[in-house]
Amino acid sequence: MHAEFFAPVAPRTYAVHDGDDPGDMKITIRGNPRALGDRVARGFLSVVSDEQPEILSGQSGRRSLADWVASSENTLSARVVVNRIWQKFFGEGLVRTVDYFGLPGDTPSHPELLDHLALTFTQSGWSQKKLIRSLVLSRTYGLDSAHNNNAHAVDPDNRLFWRMNRFRLDAEALRDAMIFVAGQLKPSNGGPAIPLEYPENVGGLSPTDVNPPSFRLAKWRPGQEFERTVYLPVIRSAAQPGPATLRNVFDFAQPSQFTGRRAITAVPTQALFLMNSPVVKKHAAALAERMRREDDETQRLKMLWLTLLNRPVTETEQHETTVFLAEAGETSWVELCHALLASNEFLMRL
Repeated sequence: MHAEFFAPVAPRTYAVHDGDDPGDMKITIRGNPRALGDRVARGFLSVVSDEQPEILSGQSGRRSLADWVASSENTLSARVVVNRIWQKFFGEGLVRTVDYFGLPGDTPSHPELLDHLALTFTQSGWSQKKLIRSLVLSRTYGLDSAHNNNAHAVDPDNRLFWRMNRFRLDAEALRDAMIFVAGQLKPSNGGPAIPLEYPENVGGLSPTDVNPPSFRLAKWRPGQEFERTVYLPVIRSAAQPGPATLRNVFDFAQPSQFTGRRAITAVPTQALFLMNSPVVKKHAAALAERMRREDDETQRLKMLWLTLLNRPVTETEQHETTVFLAEAGETSWVELCHALLASNEFLMRL
């Protein structure tokens, strides 16, 4: 039954298209499609813009809406996109309320810059690659996060971007980084997210079953724990299982919710997870084994710091770590790797 239900078929995708005779719809009273009210002409929200795009006859209006939203004359769309991309790289948007550009939202810290970026963004054909390139090559992106007393006295919230904001990696990036530094990250997606090829993951396939087919994660695909987080399934009705448990702790956004900016919390469960999670301990052990490829202990420490923290080890760190390794015994390298994986310098963009 399982093999028959999941027999290979030509891949298909859901999409929409205009019907044979698109036209205006009647109001459904209280959402009841059988209780119809007056017919209402198609149009756009007048509160958003006074300029209403024309809906051509014989069309539903979807194409007109899309063209209007992505029009170079509609600067709001470009400004929203630019602001969200800016937030991803700088930790804060030029408009900090990325989900609200209207009256409930914040005012832009650099309105001229926002307008300039939106204009060049549309002129480049809405190319996100070109926009990202211009941001990461800027002087502002090259700033470090070091504190400056004089600048802090004038601008304590860093609204003028006199330093780089410090912020923690997203849950997906944090998990991927741990697997990557351990040398175990798989370069491919490995197939569909839910391993439906295993019968124990699927139920309700019998024609006699009253309920529709059900899916669960009783068995993972070999190597799936080393795939990038973006390729793992998201279970909306329960905690994230198996290789994705880190998402439960580090503010992973629920896909059913509107989340322009993720919450960033600092709670004890996060530290306890990093200290006690078997998954993190496995990454630490794999990282320690990777470092053992270097015969000289000094070279191991240099490689470890460059791999995890992207900087050379200092003389003080090298001395204290050497003393620790001499005293801690056989598991010293695993414990050292574990401590660095749980450090703020690894978890955050400093």
